[in-house]
Amino acid sequence: MPAGQKKLTEANLTVGYVAKRSGVKVSTLHFYETKFLIKSWRNNGNQRRYKPDVLRRVAVIKAAQAMGITLDEIKNTLATNPPKHTQHTKQP
Repeated sequence: MPAGQKKLTEANLTVGYVAKRSGVKVSTLHFYETKFLIKSWRNNGNQRRYKPDVLRRVAVIKAAQAMGITLDEIKNTLATNPPKHTQHTKQP
């Protein structure tokens, strides 16, 4: 890996990058934050940054909405996941 380049798992993603990768508008990400569906943090320049796991979370939100599940139901379901929960399982 070239010097200065971080792995995606170590990255702090910009709102524009997350919007492009997830296929939603920046305003949608901001809306999801107001509904406590996703969270960001602010860097020293007061810019939003996201951890890479937000991409999976947005994908789950989009899929659930496509099935007609309300944002409140999605929020309640996501709240039951333990912190740092991933969907990966180790295969034997």
